[in-house]
Amino acid sequence: MNWTMVGFIIAVIVLYATVYFVNPKNVKIAFDSTIYQLFHPQQGFAYLIIAAFLISSMLVLILPKELISSWLGKESGLRGISIGTALGAVTPGGPFLTFPILVGFWKAGTGIGPIIAYLTSWSLLGLQRVLVWELPFLGPKFVFVRIGISLLIPFILGFLGQWVFDVLKLG
Repeated sequence: MNWTMVGFIIAVIVLYATVYFVNPKNVKIAFDSTIYQLFHPQQGFAYLIIAAFLISSMLVLILPKELISSWLGKESGLRGISIGTALGAVTPGGPFLTFPILVGFWKAGTGIGPIIAYLTSWSLLGLQRVLVWELPFLGPKFVFVRIGISLLIPFILGFLGQWVFDVLKLG
């Protein structure tokens, strides 16, 4: 168990105890809402989380380390960072899906540069967010300018991150 988990457990206990003393009915309402959000057949997060971890675990086993190393490894350079950027931009879903899968790639031998490029691209260039939210609400001119400005950031951070890891001998 890590300190983050301990902190969350303490926060839950304190919060639920406080609410219980004010209005015990609210504890049941909150608990029922949590169960609904986790396990609802169409909207439950638990299914996504479990599926993402199953995919992540399988990626480590089925992706040949030599292939990952040559295409996305530490020495993959511009090719690896470009692939990481492209994959990050087209990956749908939130962190519950993205991070477990990314850990699978990390364990399979992906370098820090492509990982940073992927995360940066996923955050800045997410295609689903652009198509569903930005384009309809902010229009094509805004999207064109924002994407144009943001496009180089994953490359810069990917190369910079790999350089920092190398200089500090972190990886």
